[in-house]
Amino acid sequence: MSRVSEDETLLLWRALRAFRSGKRPLCAPRGRPLRSDCLLYDGCPRWLGQPDDWLASLEETVEEIDRRRAGWLCSRLLDLLSPDLTRIGS
Repeated sequence: MSRVSEDETLLLWRALRAFRSGKRPLCAPRGRPLRSDCLLYDGCPRWLGQPDDWLASLEETVEEIDRRRAGWLCSRLLDLLSPDLTRIGS
């Protein structure tokens, strides 16, 4: 089991947020056939039929956005990360 500092946890949280955020997030599929750099891509409802996040966020309420994003695997991972996390693994 690895020990991590609060700073390392915060850096991981920020990197994951940046990877999945913005108008053209880095986790978005690209090319032919479509491929994503995200390891969670195959199970992510974001890319399997949900409306475009950036466009949807312009019309949805904050509660609707939060509810939709809660289904993303990376959102659940972000919920687990906090500065209180000091161990990764079991």
